[in-house]
Amino acid sequence: MKPTEKNILLDRLSVCYNRTNYLKALCEEQNLPDEAARFARRKERLKLEIDGLLRDLYHDWIGDAKAFSKKLGDSNKDVEKAVKDIEQNIKTAENIVKVIGYIDDVIEIAAGLVL
Repeated sequence: MKPTEKNILLDRLSVCYNRTNYLKALCEEQNLPDEAARFARRKERLKLEIDGLLRDLYHDWIGDAKAFSKKLGDSNKDVEKAVKDIEQNIKTAENIVKVIGYIDDVIEIAAGLVL
């Protein structure tokens, strides 16, 4: 895998991490403490996976960057759509559950990258 492909993967994971942080803050702003706590837990878990991936990048990291890149891109698109729906207060609870599932998908992909 080329270094540029690895950077793209890390960038997409970072996007999801940042959006998770934003969603946590949004839930706090909307006085949804249980959902904010759920996002906080996902954020910490995603951070652990990103940190593990970063450690592995300094060693031999192998995999299909194009496939991972597409999966992460698709997950981030789904997260972004759910964020917009939550911001518009459309089916907030349903969309929070959806976006947590998308973040879990990203965590699973990231966990698969860590050797």
